[in-house]
Amino acid sequence: MVDNNITEKIAKLLAMAEHPNSNQNEAAVALEKAQELLLKNNLSRAEISNGESRTPEGIGKLTITEDQGYTWKRSLADVLASANLCKVIGSPSDKAWNIFGSYNNVLAVIEMYNWITLQLTFMANRDFREYKNDEGTERGQTWKLGYYQGAIKAIRDRLAPPMQAFIYGTGHDLVIHNKASLATAVHKVFPHLGTSYSQAVRSIDGRSAGHSAAQGMQLSPTKRLTSTLLLS
Repeated sequence: MVDNNITEKIAKLLAMAEHPNSNQNEAAVALEKAQELLLKNNLSRAEISNGESRTPEGIGKLTITEDQGYTWKRSLADVLASANLCKVIGSPSDKAWNIFGSYNNVLAVIEMYNWITLQLTFMANRDFREYKNDEGTERGQTWKLGYYQGAIKAIRDRLAPPMQAFIYGTGHDLVIHNKASLATAVHKVFPHLGTSYSQAVRSIDGRSAGHSAAQGMQLSPTKRLTSTLLLS
C-alpha cells in the first residue's frame, strides 16, 4: 500500500533544496535527508515490538531498459537501490536492470535515478570539453566511463552513513527481514543467477573529475514522478 503521507514529506523536503534561496550545499544534502526519512518510514511500517519485526510489505519488480550507458547506469541503480532497501539484478544481454522492493522504496530509487542520470550525463559532457580545452589526452569514451564510475563512488559514499546507522541501529531486524524477502523474490524470477563482474577503470583523470563533481552535485529532482508505478 502506498503511504501518501511519507511521499508528500519527501517531496516537500526535496522541494526545499529547489527553492531560489537554497544554497548549493542545501541542495546537495537533500537526497541524504530524503533517504533517512524513507528508512525511518520503513521502520515504522514494520511495527517492531518486543525485539521482533514483521516481514516488510510485499516485494514487487520493475524492469528498466537502457539502450545507452547501460553499464554505468546499472551501477548507479545498484548503489541507489542498496541505500533504499531494494535490490537490482542486471540483464546485460537485454541492456536492462530489474529492481526489487516495496512500492515506496522503488519509487524513491527511480526518482533519484532519473534525476541523477540526467545530471551526470550533462556534467560529463561539459567537464570533458573543459578537459580537452586544457589539452587532456584521454579519449572521450574512456574518460567519461571513468567520470561516471568516480561519480558513482562519491554518491555511494554520501549515501552510506545513513544506511549504516540504520543497519546497526533501530533498523537491524527490519533489514534482516527485508533482505530475506528480497532474496526470495529475486530467486523466484532468477533462480539461476550468474556471477557479475565490474568494469575496470581505465581513466584516472575521468574518475578523479567525476568523483570531485559528485561531491557537491545537486541530487534533488526538479520534477518528481506523478504517475503510478506498476510493479510485477
